[in-house]
Parts: sequence; structure tokens; C-alpha cells
Amino acid sequence: MEKFISQNELDAFYQKELKSIGKQGIEEKIGKKRSDYLSGQNANKTIFLSHSHLDKTIVKKIGLLFGNLNAELYVDWLDKTLPETTNKTTASTIKSKIQDCHHFLFLATYHGLRSKWCNWELGIADSLKPENKLAILPIQSKSGNWSGNEYLQLYPEMKFENDDLDSLTITQISIQQLDGNAISLEKWLIT
Repeated sequence: MEKFISQNELDAFYQKELKSIGKQGIEEKIGKKRSDYLSGQNANKTIFLSHSHLDKTIVKKIGLLFGNLNAELYVDWLDKTLPETTNKTTASTIKSKIQDCHHFLFLATYHGLRSKWCNWELGIADSLKPENKLAILPIQSKSGNWSGNEYLQLYPEMKFENDDLDSLTITQISIQQLDGNAISLEKWLIT
């Protein structure tokens, strides 16, 4: 049965990885994915991850999970080419990155839904990307709930078929299209 991913599942996954490879190993994995993106490797699989900076912990966990699946994420605060202080250049660069990345994924959390930047990025992606290259990733709260804004119903949703994120494969994540059909993350990345 397909479902949304929860903060609790991400926490358990992260803790297992932490015990297995340590904090430095996790940082190296996430850093390697960032350097692969910046060097142009796997450009056809790169996903712009729109998220609130208040969700950095969740973003690291998602980055680790997607890294294990060999799916590249662009995360703005890992991009050392962006200015330290947010300004017009930041907005222009973010807009270009949204256009350049093959896909767009909105991290739909409590903070993401309230972020002006995330909603701006979603609007940019909506105008630049076809529906089959844009999705939302709802994250259930620790209490197991998720409720998004009505406008998010306009977009495909990412769902998970496996509760055990350690053994999750790229074919066990799907993008639920608006017409009710689903496509695996693996296929979505090559569309």
C-alpha cells in the first residue's frame, strides 16, 4: 500500500545510518552528491528540492535517502555559489536552478507550507515545468498527520511502498499522477 513518509520513519532510517557509517560518513555521502551535481554528473536525474530552511534536519535525511537511491538533489544551502546574504542574486540563481534541474520536488512540511520562499519556488516551477516533472513530497508529522493546502492538490504526490527505508528501492517510490496513475521514481527521473 502506498503512503506518505513520516518524520518517525526518517528518524529511524537516519539513526540506523548514523550507527552504520557515523556522522562524518553521512556528511561525506551528502557532500559527494552535492559535488556530483555541481560537476554535472547525473544532470538528467537532478531534482530541485524546495524546502524551508527550518527543515534542515529533514532535508539531510531526505538527502541521505535519495543518495542511497542514486537520485541527485539540488539543495540551495549546500550551494556555495549562492551569496551568504539573501538578495536579488539569490532569487535569480534559484530561479535558474529550478529551470536547470530536470525535476522539482516540494517538501511539504509544516514549515514548507508557511514559507514565502517555498511557495514562490513552487510558483516558478509551476510556470517552468510540465506536470510530469513536478511533484510534492508530503511529510507526516511525528503524530502521523499531514494536511496540505488546497492548491497542492494540483500536483502529483510522492508516495512510498515500503515502511523499511533501509531496504527501499527506487522502484518502491512512486509519483501519484493527478489522473490516478502512478509512475516509479526510477521512471519519473528519466521522463
